[in-house]
Amino acid sequence: MFKPTSVCYSALTKRTKKVRVQVLRDFPRFQLYKGQVTQVKPSLMRNYLHNFNGAKYIMEDTDINTILFERYSVQEQEREKEATALAAAHQAAMINAATNNSATSGNKPKLSQEMKNQEKKKITHNKDVTIKDVYIPGLDI
Repeated sequence: MFKPTSVCYSALTKRTKKVRVQVLRDFPRFQLYKGQVTQVKPSLMRNYLHNFNGAKYIMEDTDINTILFERYSVQEQEREKEATALAAAHQAAMINAATNNSATSGNKPKLSQEMKNQEKKKITHNKDVTIKDVYIPGLDI
């Protein structure tokens, strides 16, 4: 009754070639910033980036808006400088913390004021409030 067929199914999807685009607005969700020239999947371009003039296709090198690209390059360099400065500051803080902990290894480490405040905020109930102080309409105890 049924005729057997031999069909080969593949678990892999078809490979799509990425398209070259220049981003005209910031898309922090996708880590794409204004002026950036990048290659993205066509579906991302159609569904998100191209809407409301958010990006444009780059067919040739002459299609790139050089002013936007230069601004992006400057901003990217500033981001890298900030990242290296933060990394250096973090590294210095870790070294200071390690030296302070080794010097006071016998004593308990003291909690900073911020950590104490956070612990107070974690308490979900107030010990001073009792069931007699709280009135709930419709609840008779």
